[in-house]
Amino acid sequence: MRIMATTALGVLTAGGLLALALTQSAQAQAVGSQPNLNTLKRDYRRPPPSPVENKVLADLGRDLFFDPRISASGKTACSSCHTPELGWVVTDPHPINDSGKPTARKSQPLIGLGYAGSAPVGWDGRSPSLEGQAKASIATGSMSMRETDAPVKVEVIEERIRSASEYQAKFNAALAGKPINVDTIVQAIAAFERTIEPGMAPFDRWVDGDEAAISDSAKRGFGLFAGKAVCFSCHAGWRFTDDQFHDIGTTTTDQGRGREVKVETLNFAFKTPTLRSVALRPPYMHNASLATLVDVVKHYEKGGIDRPSRSAMMHPIQLSDQERLDLVAFMETLTGETGVVRQSR
Repeated sequence: MRIMATTALGVLTAGGLLALALTQSAQAQAVGSQPNLNTLKRDYRRPPPSPVENKVLADLGRDLFFDPRISASGKTACSSCHTPELGWVVTDPHPINDSGKPTARKSQPLIGLGYAGSAPVGWDGRSPSLEGQAKASIATGSMSMRETDAPVKVEVIEERIRSASEYQAKFNAALAGKPINVDTIVQAIAAFERTIEPGMAPFDRWVDGDEAAISDSAKRGFGLFAGKAVCFSCHAGWRFTDDQFHDIGTTTTDQGRGREVKVETLNFAFKTPTLRSVALRPPYMHNASLATLVDVVKHYEKGGIDRPSRSAMMHPIQLSDQERLDLVAFMETLTGETGVVRQSR
């Protein structure tokens, strides 16, 4: 979904001013004492899970998510690039698509997207919704065979699912009276994806009062995250993402969000990924350019590539070796149970 350039610029300006204010506040705080961790905990306490609107539809979507028959080749499933055991992503820097070729970007994690509201989907936000992303992937993207001499039409995939006896009853139960086509297929997949829940992590247990749940190093790291290192400016709230797009200075070739909305101030901007289960999915960034979490911290210390589109939140900082390790120790506490999905009440 494209938006008007003037609207995008206005949103960016407002967001940039807010972020700059937060950054200046955090910098001022960093000059003084360590942030009050007990106060900060309130801002990062996870809410009760949202109810599943249609469990039958979500269950159908789960079946389709793991079924390679929805791809052109019949060999690639959604789970091929979004593995539950790895935090619903894969560690391949450039996963192999259905055409047998590496993708331009690393897969994005799906954890917690059911709480993202109307935020666009993908590294560059090219899809307006999870339904749009799934449909584009099947029709022309990573699950199609468009880069081969023998592409497969979407109608072939629809008939493949339509003729599977095990799906006929499930579609009828979930979407009575509606045809089995690409739109209802992606409707079900998106319903399942919205149930993918950040698993309960040591950090959550600490926030809930278990002081032994995380180490002293991780507690110091959380203080740095919410103070001196200013990580919270983009990785906000209990999901540790603002669902926005920022140029953090990692690339000179991929224009990211700027290419989609034709706004220069959003050139090289990519969506903030959740930090939930981040330790499970190296390498990091949209282009898999940073091998470890220590490398990620060092990148932020340098402030990224200095250019007009660089986010106002990016600025060089100085960390000691211990502070760097403390930040990583904190991020490691965000790894929760894997493969968790929300259940209906």
